[in-house]
Amino acid sequence: MQAPDDVRNLPIDITLSRLGEWLVDRKRIPSDWRKRLAAIRALVSKQFPSLPKDVDPYFQTLDPEGIGYLEAKQIYDILLKSTPESRNIFGRLSGAAGSWETIVRSFEKDHIFLGEAAQIMIQNVNYEIPYQRKQVQKIQQQLAELERRQVDIKRNAALSAAKYVEACQELGLQGSNVRFELLETAKSLPTTFSRILEVINSDSMSRAIEYYSNFVKDAHTEKDICPKSVVPHLIDIRENPPSLNVSAVSDITDSLNAQSGFNETKGDVDAAADNIDRDISVDNAAIDWDIGTVEETDESGNGFGSYEIVTASEVNEAVEPNPNQPSNAGQDTLVSEISWDVSVETPRVDVIDDVSLPKVVAVNSPTVAVAAETEEDRSRLLETEYRNNILDDLYEMKAFLYQRLAELRNQETLSLQHQVQSVAPFVLQQFAADAIETMVSDVSLAISLLTNRKTRDLIMILNSKRFLDRLVSSLEEKRNHEVKLKEGLKDVAAKHMELQNSLSSSWPKQEAALRKTRELKKLCETTLSSMFDGRPVNVIGEINTLLNTGIGA
Repeated sequence: MQAPDDVRNLPIDITLSRLGEWLVDRKRIPSDWRKRLAAIRALVSKQFPSLPKDVDPYFQTLDPEGIGYLEAKQIYDILLKSTPESRNIFGRLSGAAGSWETIVRSFEKDHIFLGEAAQIMIQNVNYEIPYQRKQVQKIQQQLAELERRQVDIKRNAALSAAKYVEACQELGLQGSNVRFELLETAKSLPTTFSRILEVINSDSMSRAIEYYSNFVKDAHTEKDICPKSVVPHLIDIRENPPSLNVSAVSDITDSLNAQSGFNETKGDVDAAADNIDRDISVDNAAIDWDIGTVEETDESGNGFGSYEIVTASEVNEAVEPNPNQPSNAGQDTLVSEISWDVSVETPRVDVIDDVSLPKVVAVNSPTVAVAAETEEDRSRLLETEYRNNILDDLYEMKAFLYQRLAELRNQETLSLQHQVQSVAPFVLQQFAADAIETMVSDVSLAISLLTNRKTRDLIMILNSKRFLDRLVSSLEEKRNHEVKLKEGLKDVAAKHMELQNSLSSSWPKQEAALRKTRELKKLCETTLSSMFDGRPVNVIGEINTLLNTGIGA
């Protein structure tokens, strides 16, 4: 048998999940402890509003629903220290300290606080602490996801900015005013057109055209028949080079003029309003009208009051004839015969539409005149049909030169080529393979200059308002995409800050739950050990694993 001392040293292990039942079975707490605990908590809720919260900052952090034995005892100790003299004639505390002393004594009577401690520990271990840990893990995952999104958004924003800059550099734009800069860039087309004409008018191109013409004349034309012209459009552009002036179509110029005109008109109106001399005098005698003495007429006579009436004949005498214009005697006669005696009783005005009258041109509309002039002087290279005809001739001549070059370099038919060349005209014998290769190079250069993407885009910018709008929209979409991404980045940053705040508030809650569980476990073990003559008591189960892992789990 074991000695009594050995038995006294044997630990008592109690599983946390059965701690409440164990206490009731061992008669350590009454069976109706839950009912009595509810009465104590009702008393706490009743006394909490009268608690002097200005005594200690700890009182400001309390919630009546979360006050248990440990909190009530701490409140009692604080009140006892702050008001030690508040006792009645029987030596008991009075006021708030006496009320909370009663609450603490109610917890300690029949060890009701042990049942409460078991209940709180089970709730924290099974529900509260795991929930807090899951919340922390969830927030950490969301933070990691937001950080990945931030990296992706920054990368995409930088990529969009790079694409926008690359597209602007490709078109030679700065990116501040895309539409205006595109039209300004299109004005570089004369340089490209000049280079195209230079290649077409080169000596190599002349030899190629001559070579092709002579070959067709010798090999594909019957005797006594006039040979037809080859590459006529290429010859025409050499003989009649087109103008190098470029301008946008009327739709584009009208839209730009309307937009700029609105801004200029607004500025002119403001400037004119500032320049008005408002020093108006009401002295009628100081005004010199320089019209001589005018007799006053009756207001009811002609309806014009005292104003002077100028006849058409006086107007014709004041107008000086233009020597560059033909004589308009018929017009003068017609104007002089117009009756100006208009009665005020006739509200209808007859408009005379005579083709013999000179056309009136508005002198304050230079945009219309310039548009009409530039429309006539536009380079024919801006016309699609004109360019296609030239390209057809260039491709035709390129195909011919390629064929001739392949025949001259074919080793299998080399002897036959020598025999054919010996009986061919001299003009067909003077070009070797190297000379034809030079011709092919120049023809390919002319085709490349006419068909490269930048040239085609610049021509379309001047010819099509729809293409210009689409190109501007595409560029602005790339720029706006970067702006949208940066705005989205702000939203992600705000969400990241919100989650950081949530995480910062979740850590203290989890730490408080762990700390309270650890204190309750120690309280139970100490109290039960004193009940069993100092034998060590251990509360075992998942609680130990949870407390050992701590807040870092």
